[in-house]
Amino acid sequence: MWVKEPGPVTERIEFLGRPELCSYLVKGDIYALVGGAMAHVVHDVLKQLHHLEVDLERIRHLILLHTHYDHLGMVLYLARHWPWLRVAVSKVGAGILKNQKALEATQDYNNSILNSEHRIGQMEPLSLVKEGFPVHHIINGGMELNLENGVKFWIIDALGHSVCSLALYFPREYTLFPSDSIGILTEERILPVGSSNYDDFQESIDKLRKIGAEIICLEHYGALTPPEGREFSERAKKEAQDFRREMIDIYKRKEDLALTVEERAEDFYCGLSEKGLLSEDLLKAILRGMVKFLNQIE
Repeated sequence: MWVKEPGPVTERIEFLGRPELCSYLVKGDIYALVGGAMAHVVHDVLKQLHHLEVDLERIRHLILLHTHYDHLGMVLYLARHWPWLRVAVSKVGAGILKNQKALEATQDYNNSILNSEHRIGQMEPLSLVKEGFPVHHIINGGMELNLENGVKFWIIDALGHSVCSLALYFPREYTLFPSDSIGILTEERILPVGSSNYDDFQESIDKLRKIGAEIICLEHYGALTPPEGREFSERAKKEAQDFRREMIDIYKRKEDLALTVEERAEDFYCGLSEKGLLSEDLLKAILRGMVKFLNQIE
């Protein structure tokens, strides 16, 4: 089943946020949020937690699986109001979150959406450049995070979508939290976004596929439970293989980078684009980088 709207995924996992920007509450003796979404989703998440009658002080961890702007926006607000919250990210991710240009880009993208949703006035714009990004805990592949009461995460390096991508596996419930590291789900397909290194991206898909997860909790467009959850990684592997072959074939035929990108840009136009979360320029820049990598263009 495809769980497209916020609500329960399992007894221990709640899907929070919005369909296009997902965060997950995972409940042990203490709780963790997985995924930082964007700033304009904070109100939705707080209302959902209130409806669920969650004791907010039990939420002790906020786990970030990579550092792209659409997975970070809630963090500053939550960390400011929940002083007990510990923000966890990879070592590479922590380095990125000290970079002023990265912080400025995250701040600008999030504030742009806040403005378009008329949220500025209801809440302060993000001020990451001035305040910095809160990081309390470094996590990397091979580590475990224990929430007690049978809830334990395995942390897995899953590079390729970004240079800092991680995944989490919750073995008790056969649940994988891959963020975008094995693709972005849409109604039509799984978009293979190996935007930092396509070879690493395909290797990460294969690594995560071998885990044999039955439930996949994505940070865009919800969660998949059996049988769709079992099938997701195989589908993602095939999409990545097909995309690689297509990008090489199209470039050989057209012998032009811009024309190759234009031919495939329409296929990558998805719900994120429709929601204003992925601009046409950024989408084409991502495609351009992947086409260059796959065709070894300097």
